[in-house]
This record gives sequence, C-alpha cells and structure tokens, in this order.
Amino acid sequence: MPSLADKTCVPCKGGVPPLKGEELRKLLQHVPEWKAINEHHITRAYTFPDFQKALDFVNRVAAAVAAFDPS
Repeated sequence: MPSLADKTCVPCKGGVPPLKGEELRKLLQHVPEWKAINEHHITRAYTFPDFQKALDFVNRVAAAVAAFDPS
C-alpha cells in the first residue's frame, strides 16, 4: 500500500461507499493519532500548553482551509 502522503484526494461525487472494516483499519495505521468513530467519521484530540498556542493552531488551520475554499 502506498503512503497516505503520496495519495491524491479526490472529493466524493456520491454513490461512493464509505471506507469500512479492514480497508479503514489499514488506512488508520498510517495516522495512529486519529480514531474512527463507529466507522462513520474520524477524530483526533489536540492538546496545547496554553490558550494562545491553541488559538495560533486554529488560525493556521483556518488559513489552510481558506486557501482551498473555492467559494
């Protein structure tokens, strides 16, 4: 299996079944900090030493998302 970092994201276009079972477990091995919840969605907890560091992180994530937002 190629590295997740080498893959290209392709948005779902409907009719594509979600990853489940062994296929999902194999991919999660590449991102051990992430957890699948009921094979429905993934989640990860982040901790920061203080509020300012947490806010800096949120702002960096927002800037990255905005860079890919087509609207």
